[in-house]
Amino acid sequence: MSIIHVALFSWKPEVMPSDIEKLFSDIRNLKQQIPHISEIYAGENHSKWAKHYTHAVVAAFQTQEDLDAYRVHPAHKPIANLCDAYEADSIGFDFES
Repeated sequence: MSIIHVALFSWKPEVMPSDIEKLFSDIRNLKQQIPHISEIYAGENHSKWAKHYTHAVVAAFQTQEDLDAYRVHPAHKPIANLCDAYEADSIGFDFES
């Protein structure tokens, strides 16, 4: 059993593509900094069904406690704050698999 965390994003028009590229590189690097992450994927959309969302993060955790620890980890907080500052819209979804 795993806990899967999915986040979809669209960005404010003034956010530069290079800022998003750096942000997503930093997100992918979280796996080396946060031991609670089993897997993490982050990238740009290539689907015609994504509505207005352009980027996604998918992270896997062994337990709900691991996901909870990830959310408050000092390496995650500045990235989450940057996402909040850049996003025009987002949606999060967590499920067991």
